[in-house]
Amino acid sequence: MKHRSLTLRLTAAILFAGAATLSLAPAQAEDVTINFLHAQNERTYGPAIEAFEKANPGIKIRQQIVPFDQLNAQIQARIGAGDDSIDIYGADEPRVPALAKRGLLKDLSSETEKVTAATTPEAVSATSAGGKLYALPQWTSTQLLFYNKELLEKAGIEPPSADPAKRMTWDELLANAKKAQAAGAKYGFGFEQVDRYYQLQPLFESSGAGSGLKGDDLLTPDVNSPKWVETLTWYGDLYKSGLSPRGIPAEQMSPLFLNGQIAYFVAGPWNFYDFGKSESLKWGIAPHPYFTGGKPVTATDSWAVGISPHSKHPEEALKFAAYTTIDDEGALLTTAANPLPPANKAAFVKNVEEQTKLGGASTAPYGDLLAYELSKTSVSRPRTIGYVAFEEVMNKAFSDVRNGADPKATLDRAEKQLKATFGRLK
Repeated sequence: MKHRSLTLRLTAAILFAGAATLSLAPAQAEDVTINFLHAQNERTYGPAIEAFEKANPGIKIRQQIVPFDQLNAQIQARIGAGDDSIDIYGADEPRVPALAKRGLLKDLSSETEKVTAATTPEAVSATSAGGKLYALPQWTSTQLLFYNKELLEKAGIEPPSADPAKRMTWDELLANAKKAQAAGAKYGFGFEQVDRYYQLQPLFESSGAGSGLKGDDLLTPDVNSPKWVETLTWYGDLYKSGLSPRGIPAEQMSPLFLNGQIAYFVAGPWNFYDFGKSESLKWGIAPHPYFTGGKPVTATDSWAVGISPHSKHPEEALKFAAYTTIDDEGALLTTAANPLPPANKAAFVKNVEEQTKLGGASTAPYGDLLAYELSKTSVSRPRTIGYVAFEEVMNKAFSDVRNGADPKATLDRAEKQLKATFGRLK
C-alpha cells in the first residue's frame, strides 16, 4: 500500500508539474492582419505583398479594394467614426492636408528623415501638412498622348513626334482626330480619367484659366471666369460632337483604346502593362498637347500610403507602408504590374529603365519624355484643406457638362457651392 501510495503521489506530482509547465509556456503568437484600403486593382500590390509576407512571417496583408469615387467616402465614414478595421489606406496626395485636419491620418513625422533620404523634397512636401509628415509618398505620375498607329495610317496621318519641342497643339490634335474618325476610327480622341480634376487641370492651366483656387490659403474659388467657361465648353464639345464617347466611365476608357476604338488617347504610363502585352495593338506615345498661345502643362503627383490613427497594429502597419514606399525593393515591386514611376529615387531609376523597354519601340521615348515633363511642365493639384470638397464639386461639374449641361450655369453653381463650403472651413 505504501508503494502504491508513493507511486500515486509521484504520478500526481509529475502531472501537476507538467500542467504547470504547460500553463507557463508562452502562447503561440497569432498572425497580425493589416487591413489595407485602396482604389488600385488587385494585381498592383500583389508582388509587394507576397515579398513582404515572406520576409515577415506573422504579418498578413488583407486588401480592401473600392472604386476611386468611393474611397474618400469610405475613409471619412469609417475612420472618422473611429472604425479600427482599416490600418492603412491609399491617400491621394493633394488630399493629405484635408485628411490630416480631420484627424484621419496618423502623424508620421518620426519617419521624415528616412523619407527625405529615400525620396525627393517634392514628395515630402506632397505628403506633409502644417510642417508634419502624414503619409509616405509612393508614386509620382505624368500624362502622355497615346496613339493608334494603324488608325492614323488608315487616315493618312503622320504619327506625332515624341520630341517635346514638337508637341502638338489641341487644335492640331483635334483636326487629326476628326480625320481619323472619318476614316473609320470609332472615336477620334479620348481622355482616360474622364471628369476627374487630375486629368483636366492641365486644360485649365494651359488655357490660362488657372487652377480654380486662389488666395493664400487656396480657399477662394475662381471657377466661373470667362476662361474657365471657355475651356469647359471646349471639353463639353468633345462629347457633343461625338469625337469622344459619352456615358463611358474612366475605368472603361483604356479598354476602348486597347481594343482599337480610339485614335488618340491622353492617359498615364500605368497603361504600358496592358498595352505592351497586346499582340494586336500598334501604338506609340508623344507629349501631352497644349492650347495655342498657352503653355504646356501636365498632371503629376500620385498616391501615398497613410496610417489610420485608430489602427490596432500601428507598428506593423508602418512596417508594410514603409516597405512599399521608402524601401528600394518594395517600392519597385509596387510597379511590377502597375508601371507608375515610384517616388523612391533608387526604384525610380530602375522602373524607368524597365518601362522604357516594356513596349519595345512603343515605349522607347518614355525615359526622356518623363524626365522632361516632370522637370518642365508638371503642375501639382492645389494643396489646401479644401481640396477634397473642391475635387468632388468640380468632378460633378465636369460630368454634368460631358453629359450635356450648360458650362456657364454649371460653373456658376459650382462657384456658389464652393464659396459656401469654404466659408465653413475658414
